[in-house]
Order: sequence, then structure tokens, then C-alpha cells
Amino acid sequence: MRKINCLAFLCLFLLCSCTALTPQNAELWTGRFSVASKSGTSVDRHSGSFRLIVLPEKKILNINGPFGTKIASIEETQNECTLINSDNETIKARNSSALVYQVIGIPLSVDRILAWLKNERNADDFNSYDWKVSSEDKGGALRIRAEGYVPSTDSQVTLTILPRREP
Repeated sequence: MRKINCLAFLCLFLLCSCTALTPQNAELWTGRFSVASKSGTSVDRHSGSFRLIVLPEKKILNINGPFGTKIASIEETQNECTLINSDNETIKARNSSALVYQVIGIPLSVDRILAWLKNERNADDFNSYDWKVSSEDKGGALRIRAEGYVPSTDSQVTLTILPRREP
């Protein structure tokens, strides 16, 4: 009986340690995404999952591949934005828009993504000069489609996001 109790405790401990703790005052978004980049006749497709934690003092965006492997983690404070990629290389910029532009050539901020997730159509960041964004709510499931152009690679990018706000 003692072995069973120890085994049950060990399983419970492992399950609890696998869950990421989120502060109570955080706004938490999770979901899936897909990206299609078309340049000429070639199309490059990627997909994965994300977790966005919004706190008063910072925003943290974790991006994972389709099998849960880390692609990148972005942490933005009022003064700085830091990206850590899958090779643990660190890239810094003054904000997330400048950082993402520096890395992939698209001025895409975490605040703009957050406006899309919240479906805030009146927000300055929802539709802008470089993104055409549409969203549809299908029975409580939001689907966001953003299309933009990347001049540095002469490619058209389509980002589809299936977000869920966590309680």
C-alpha cells in the first residue's frame, strides 16, 4: 500500500511540475497558428502553438512548433524587447515591432497581435497600412486571418490564428 501511495504522489508531482504557473493578475491567451509565405511560385508553410501572457509590467509570447518544440520566446517590457530562439541565441530591440522587423522583416508588434486576439476592431493596431486582417467567430471559436507583404523577401504572408483566452 505504501508503494502505491508513493507512486501516486510521484505521478501527481510530475503532473503539477509540467504545468506552467501563471500569475493571478495575468491575461493568458493560448492557441494554434499557421503561416504561409508565398514568393513567386513557391509556398513555405509552418504551424505551431503559442502562449501569450500579458502582465502589467511585461508581455511574454512563447511560440512552439507543431510538436511542442520551442521556436522562440519574446519578452517585452516598457523599455526593451528580447527574443530567445531555439538555439538559445538572444536578440534585443527597443520594442517587439522593431525586434520582429529585425528578425523576419515584418513590423509586427505583440500589441498588434493582442488587438487581433481581443478582436478589437477599433484599435489602431487591428488593421493598418501593412496588414489586412479579418476575423470570424464560429460558435465561440475565433479565427483570425492576417495578410501582409514582406519586402525583404518579396513574399506575401498569410497568418491564421485560432486563439483561446484562458480563464
